[in-house]
Amino acid sequence: MSEFVFFKLPHQSKINHWQGSFKEFDFGLSELETDVFLLSEFNAGIKSLGLIPNNKNSFNSNQYFELEYCFKNISVSDTQEFEYTEIVKKAQSEMTKSEELKKTVLSRTKLVSKEIELLESFYKLCDHFPHSLVYLASSIKYGTWLGASPEVFLSINGNKFETYALAGTKTALQEWTSKEIEEQNWVTVYIENILKDLAILFYKSELETVQSGEIQHLKTSFIASVNNLRVYPKLFEKLNPTPAVGGLEKLQAIALIQVLEKNKRDLYSGIVGPIFKDANANLYVNLRCLQAFSDCYCLYAGAGITAASIPENEWLETERKIQNTQKHLIVKSSPLKATKTE
Repeated sequence: MSEFVFFKLPHQSKINHWQGSFKEFDFGLSELETDVFLLSEFNAGIKSLGLIPNNKNSFNSNQYFELEYCFKNISVSDTQEFEYTEIVKKAQSEMTKSEELKKTVLSRTKLVSKEIELLESFYKLCDHFPHSLVYLASSIKYGTWLGASPEVFLSINGNKFETYALAGTKTALQEWTSKEIEEQNWVTVYIENILKDLAILFYKSELETVQSGEIQHLKTSFIASVNNLRVYPKLFEKLNPTPAVGGLEKLQAIALIQVLEKNKRDLYSGIVGPIFKDANANLYVNLRCLQAFSDCYCLYAGAGITAASIPENEWLETERKIQNTQKHLIVKSSPLKATKTE
């Protein structure tokens, strides 16, 4: 079965279509010396899956392709509101017992019993999320995933790179509260400390509000350079996952996630994106994404939980994130049933 990926980078009109084979490998210097599209699970460290293309093409307008998708058996179930608010309360209870555990990111799923036009939905997400990495990937190991992520993990250009601290969510009609500002600051300080530990000189931007579809986030950018490309695998491993998708203190937060979340995240909140052989890379945290099955699809979303969280509000935040993606999907039309005539 053919494995492939379609992707469009932010602020570009060109759509890329790569065909080839996904292979398992660790993120390292070899991946900076060949073209590869990376798929990495949440909390996978440097372990990943990458498509090595044997055929590449690009185009600037939507094109039709006859595609055979890899679909996995359904292994996830829908998350109900009462289930989600309950695990939020349990996470908050754990925070009262630990001085180190300040934040846990809890995810949920929405299983929709409809088929979608995957390639057409990909094109529509490209139109509506010009500032995101938009991709459609089909692999034997992970099945078929579609996403439009606004969060840069590592944007590499030779010995220069950029990364973001992106956290907090609201609509344009809401005001930022101390909860979102504090949550975003924790992510910023975490990334800053990693860069200092690796002796990387960096520039940190001012805090800003960025738009992603109909919702907004708080963002701090880090722009830096390295003396040796061998730093990148270490940086990749230390940053993955950031507190924006895991929590803080990281090990405690991840352990709690594994206990409380009923569905395995797989590629949700992992790392996706292309790496090019000239030591350039555009890697993103896999947010605003879904996994497609043969007759349904599953959307993923998460929210950062702190002691100041209101469980019902965190549920609403995940709803806004899910709807921000779902509203742009194209559902397959049901075939017309033949009527019997005399």
